[in-house]
Amino acid sequence: MNEISNEKAEKSQFEGIIENGNVIISNKEGIEEFYNNSYIGTLDKNSDNEEILILGPVEVLLLCERHRILLYSNNNKEDDNLYDFEGLLTYFTQFDDRLWQKYIIYMDLRKRGYIVRDGYGEGIDFRVYKRGADFEKDSAKFLIYPVFEGYPIDLKELDKMSRVAMSSRKDLVVATVDRLSKPIYYSVNKFEIMNKVEKSED
Repeated sequence: MNEISNEKAEKSQFEGIIENGNVIISNKEGIEEFYNNSYIGTLDKNSDNEEILILGPVEVLLLCERHRILLYSNNNKEDDNLYDFEGLLTYFTQFDDRLWQKYIIYMDLRKRGYIVRDGYGEGIDFRVYKRGADFEKDSAKFLIYPVFEGYPIDLKELDKMSRVAMSSRKDLVVATVDRLSKPIYYSVNKFEIMNKVEKSED
């Protein structure tokens, strides 16, 4: 038990700033730890041309669950109102009401050892790289298209996503979450909507 406690204590925690629905890390050690070592976040520059790391909501939730990030309400450390996981989930859900389901998928893929990056938008939420890949040099292997209960799937949109995957030589995967919060994945090798037009005989 003591060894486990010491291991947790040795892991550094880094403060972040909540801004525009994302979190910004300015600490150089934090950037090194999260981006270079764990492949989390996106590098950018601030107004002073200093390197910063931008974390999306699912990445923030993962780091919070792992006790690696410190975020304060109103970004005010003096208030000592530190966000917990539930507080962050509630806060970020205002920007995306499907965040919890997306997080379950993201967390599961990370636990399986995959590198998971932001997708292209328009339904493709994640790009997934093979285990051991270098996401800065290699291409993603899978495109993740989440579909959830209460959000009907648009077949034309699925057809479009399938064509995007095929043209970029990636595998399209439809991901969903069941009622027990368990992620389920379906591989879509090829999907086409065929419009059959019946001609009446004269």
